[in-house]
Amino acid sequence: MEEGHSHICSRAILQILYPLSKIYGFVVKTRIFFYKRGILKCVRLPVPVISVGNITVGGTGKTPIVEYLSVYLQKKGKRVAILSRGYAATIKHENSSLAKQVCNDEYLLLQENIPDIPNLLNKDRVKSGFEAISHFQAEYLLLDDGFQHLRLARNLDVVTIDALNPFGYEHIVPRGMLREPLESLKRADMIMLTHTDQCGQDKIVVTISRLREIAGQIPIVETIHKPMCLEALKGDETKDIIWLQGKKVFAFCAIGNPVSFRKSIESLGAKLLGFRVFPDHHVYTSSELRALNAEAQRVRPDAILITQKDKVKMKHDPMLCDFSLWTLKMEICIVKGREIFENKVNTILN
Repeated sequence: MEEGHSHICSRAILQILYPLSKIYGFVVKTRIFFYKRGILKCVRLPVPVISVGNITVGGTGKTPIVEYLSVYLQKKGKRVAILSRGYAATIKHENSSLAKQVCNDEYLLLQENIPDIPNLLNKDRVKSGFEAISHFQAEYLLLDDGFQHLRLARNLDVVTIDALNPFGYEHIVPRGMLREPLESLKRADMIMLTHTDQCGQDKIVVTISRLREIAGQIPIVETIHKPMCLEALKGDETKDIIWLQGKKVFAFCAIGNPVSFRKSIESLGAKLLGFRVFPDHHVYTSSELRALNAEAQRVRPDAILITQKDKVKMKHDPMLCDFSLWTLKMEICIVKGREIFENKVNTILN
């Protein structure tokens, strides 16, 4: 009876959200139309711009792709800067680029992994683009979360799509997870499919087939988030990921795609005793960390695991923990379509 009542409630909520989704979709389509017709003007900067974005809300792997592209360009001897909006920027930070006082977890993550690549936080990405050129002599700019930022012209539009939930339940927010209609994928120059190792090959084939129907013969690159090692929250100690095999662990995270984190832990042979999820970009309070420690006390794990995105928020206010606390360090790896990726990026370099 309860299950039937729950189903009726879910349907009622969806019916309420449907008109809101239609209204939001109309606004999005109108904005895109205005840019397409030149009613709203876009600005082209004097250096090439590569946009990395997505078409759904939530964690599709944009930040690791931005890092991957930044390092790729840097290895080619190019001066690179990242332009970020700084969504959910609530963390005070003293050493931000151009003396910014507040940042988010994604900024801190990129700063830890690629400290020598400037990352400018500003809602006005045109302004920060000019600042990156004048202050840092940037030759190439990476527009983080830029697919919907139509005001800034780009030379390459990369869209990340999570293989675990590629089409955002087929509806625009708030009914679904789409930020704009799926047909907008026709604007993309390349799609990078993420987490392809965490779903069956049949699903990958179906997803790629659907993408072909929506966007034609758009180049598609398949990637995975490869676990690299375990890093201690404090100090420089690391462990090989083999250490997790057979270990009892408790985990928590505040990321856009917690399902992927859980699957990564389980794929490494660990026994998950507890898994707590917080909203994306959440900054932990001292009381929450104490509660997590108490919860871990009840199950007595060999270790507590978090993501690097969680680590950078806790680095200066570490959790008082009775168990070993480790970060599962991940890295983007292209498993199919490397030549496609290199050809697309190298075309801009040439």
